[in-house]
Amino acid sequence: MIFKPNWRSLLLSTTTAMAFGLASPGAHADIPDENYQAVLAHLLGTVMPPKLDEFHASTETLTQEFKDFCSDPDAGGLEDTQTAFHAAMDIWQEIQPWRMGPLVANGRDQHIEYWPDKHGTAARQFRKLMFDKPAAYTDPEKLAGASAALQGFPALEEVLFADDHGDQMIAADEDGVFLCQYGTAIATNLGTLSAELQDEWPEFASAMENAGPDSMDYPTAKFAATDLYRALHEGLLIISTQKLARPLGENAEDARASRAESPISKRSLRNIEHNLIGLFAIYDGKWGDIGEEGKGLAALIDNSLLDRSFRLNWQTVGDSVAKLPPSVAEVLEQPDDYKTLTDLKGQIEFLTTLVENDVGGNTQLGGGFNALDGD
Repeated sequence: MIFKPNWRSLLLSTTTAMAFGLASPGAHADIPDENYQAVLAHLLGTVMPPKLDEFHASTETLTQEFKDFCSDPDAGGLEDTQTAFHAAMDIWQEIQPWRMGPLVANGRDQHIEYWPDKHGTAARQFRKLMFDKPAAYTDPEKLAGASAALQGFPALEEVLFADDHGDQMIAADEDGVFLCQYGTAIATNLGTLSAELQDEWPEFASAMENAGPDSMDYPTAKFAATDLYRALHEGLLIISTQKLARPLGENAEDARASRAESPISKRSLRNIEHNLIGLFAIYDGKWGDIGEEGKGLAALIDNSLLDRSFRLNWQTVGDSVAKLPPSVAEVLEQPDDYKTLTDLKGQIEFLTTLVENDVGGNTQLGGGFNALDGD
């Protein structure tokens, strides 16, 4: 299904700002530090922990499905394991854009999902792995010390969805037995990584929530809250500059679905849909049935008109993505395919502008810094 962007609604925030003369960041009185502290406590202490629990539970389910399938491989078991992969990947894609604290410590996010792989490192290493079939890669603890390109969701995607791997695992031939053992090790390691996130998050959240003069890392709550704003801003930038720009290339002739995220499991746009859910939680404060609306960064915005227009614009983009097929490849097979995705990229870029100008200005957190500069 092809969507047509509703540019009239997308322009609402900017035209409203002009019509009502919203104040520039410098014209606002300073926001009290306790206001930032309340947002930190809600998002980091109340909203995120249950999502990390959900992520860990999904990786445990994935591991068990893999073990059950490999003990008695058949088509039904393969399908169940693929379904468990998608469930775990959904929640990971919602958590992924938060990019702070334990999520990125020691490159943990790359061990969970090594992407983008600009130089095809994973594909080369996987081919060598299948040729050599080293026993160490069937041991979760030894696998944890291996290349990030051979761990995590992309490697597991290769095992579960690529070529004839499923048939090989069902047939339990030499390659299939190794794939089953290797896939189980990847899933088990994902369970370990997700448990580490659970364990380490409370200390990180507490440090952020207790920002102030006595803190070595966060001298003010506003300073700490900048990480939340940055996650929202950079999360949108990653969608437009990596998850969409890479497969789109320079023009329609240069477009390649293989450059998208999760191309083998055909869920590149499904990933973006879930990214947007996790990102909006930073702004709104409610994530599914967890949290409370208006207690995220939105609590720092004292202009209800701006808040309503931002929500409307975000909803428009979210609805557009939800109507699309789950993968870039499926969209590129349709008429007006390239324009559909470039329009979506334009919508995401407009949201990014709203975050930079409206949200960043009115929360007094936008500083123009972008960790993606130079990538």
